[in-house]
This record gives sequence, C-alpha cells and structure tokens, in this order.
Amino acid sequence: MSSQQIHLKKLDSLRGLASLYVVLHNLVYGLYGLNLISEGWKLFFFAGQEAVMLFFILSGFVIYLSTHQKNLDFRSFFVSRFRRIYFPFVLSILLSILIFYFNGNLADKFSWKELLGNLLLLQDFGRVKPGNWFSPFLGNLPLWSLSYEWWFYMLFYPLYKFLPKSKRLYIILAFSAASYLIYTAYPNHICLVGSYLIIWWCGVELATCFCEGKFSFKQVQIITFSLSLMMFLSLLPILQVEQIKFGVYPFLVFRHFSAALLIIWVGFFWYQHNFYCFDRLLGIFANLAPISYAIYIFHFPLLVQLNLTQIFNNFYLEYFLKSCLLFSLAYITEIKLQPLINRWLK
Repeated sequence: MSSQQIHLKKLDSLRGLASLYVVLHNLVYGLYGLNLISEGWKLFFFAGQEAVMLFFILSGFVIYLSTHQKNLDFRSFFVSRFRRIYFPFVLSILLSILIFYFNGNLADKFSWKELLGNLLLLQDFGRVKPGNWFSPFLGNLPLWSLSYEWWFYMLFYPLYKFLPKSKRLYIILAFSAASYLIYTAYPNHICLVGSYLIIWWCGVELATCFCEGKFSFKQVQIITFSLSLMMFLSLLPILQVEQIKFGVYPFLVFRHFSAALLIIWVGFFWYQHNFYCFDRLLGIFANLAPISYAIYIFHFPLLVQLNLTQIFNNFYLEYFLKSCLLFSLAYITEIKLQPLINRWLK
C-alpha cells in the first residue's frame, strides 16, 4: 500500500468518526430533551458543530486529491458533484416526507417554499444564526451544512482554475473576511457561506502541501494566520452582545473558526509524530466512511423524528431497530444505488 493510500485511509477513519459523532450528538441531545439520559452524556457529545468543521476540512482535502492530476472541465466536475450530493439528498427528503406522514403531522409541517429552498441548497440552521432564508427541510437539522458544501464545490472550480496558485489562499481569505464583515452588518446566507469558505479551502491547501511534499510548519503557519484573522473578526460582534450563548451567533461562528484551527494543529502535530497509535484508536471508523454521507443526512429523521413508541414499549428495542434501519438504508443508498446513478448520469 502506497503512502498516499495509507493517508487516505486515515482520512476515511476521520470521516467515519465524524459522521458517527454527529449521529450520537443529535441522538443524545434528543434523548436529553426527553429526560431519558443524564447531562453527562450531553457534555461528552457537545461538539457536533466541531465535527462538521472537520467534515469541511476533509472535504476540501479530498476534492483537491481527486482533481489535481486531472484535466478539469466544469461539466465533468459539476456532474460528479451533482450526483454525489443530490441523489442521497433527494432520498433524505423523501424519507422525511414518509416519516412525517407516518407520524401523522406531514400536512402541518410541509412547506413548498422550504422544499424549494432546500432543493436549491440554500438552507441553514436559522435558530442559531440571523439572516437565514430557508430552514432544513422538515426539521432535518444536519442538512444545514449541505448548502455550504455545495457552494464550496461550485466555488472551487473557478478559484482553482483561474486564481494564481501562489495567491489563492490570500485572495480567498480576503473574500471570506469581507463576506463576514458584510454579514455582521447585513446578515444573509450567501455572505455566511462565503465567510466559511476559508475553512474548507484550508483543506485544499493542506492537500496541496501534502501532494507536493511540503507539509511543513511554515505552511501551517500561513493557514494559522488565515484562521486566526477570521477568529479575530468573529470575536468583534461578541464584544457587543450582553449575553454570550455558546451555541448561538455570534459566539457560534467564533467557535467554528477556533475549532477549525485546533483540528488542523492537532492533525499537524499527529502527522509530525507519524500518527502514533492512530490506527489503533481510530482505524475502525474507516469502515463507516463509504456510507458516512448517507448516515449523516438520514440519521436525524430516523433516530430523532421517527416515532415508534406506539409500536414498541421497549426503549432499547426501538432504538436498536431504528439504528438497523439507518445503517441498512445508508448501505443500500451508497453501496448499491449510488454506483448505478454514477453510471447512468455522466
């Protein structure tokens, strides 16, 4: 196995771990809200947002690895990203509709406006950020990050293709900084996506360094400067509020940039020490990587929103069966159906 394949397997481990952590985060918070588990579990699984920042960094890293040696054209890039994002995403929408119909509250919750906004991938978690245009469809909260991922993908092609390589990171930093300053004055979804682009692009820069054999302290310093500047800008609105809420804007944005910087430094430190004990600690999570996307977007409707209490009186049996359903649907979607879609849509 080559060095690059070994490191790709480590990326898979991180992706699998992040997806499972988000699942447990949402499940634990849901159960805590029903007074079914103690607060200690909630504290242990508090970092669901930080796991999404890890997803963003990994996504930028993997996109670069998959495109840097190819003669990239926009049509091929768009089609590959479209079928990868939209096929499981549309299935998650249909799944939510079926679950709300089963629960008996579809008519009360369904919104054509919300559906259209999600299909255009313009949704966000509006309860914790101002300027939101559309909420995640039928309350499937993890869908908020898909709108960011999609527009990061769409921005990647022109930025990668036309910006000078030596200045890309600085130009994107300036764009993200300007976007955030505009957002603080006029909250809107587009500027917030632009603000977070720098986190995703740090993944691209890390992949560039890795492929060129320049994954050094100096390169990480440049990334550190970029994220530190965004941390400083996101700190300014915090100084103007009377009450700071850990999971709500403006502190939430500061938390995201801080988490991204911490993730990169932990990763760099581990890399410098040859990923000591990495496989022993995290290697098992690579098994989840092939179905991690479907797990991420299916788990909230199935584990949190699906109501089976009228059928099962046993709490443990209910969640065991719902978990089996989640992993089965994720496997069918990603392993069985996605390759068919890839062959059909070229």
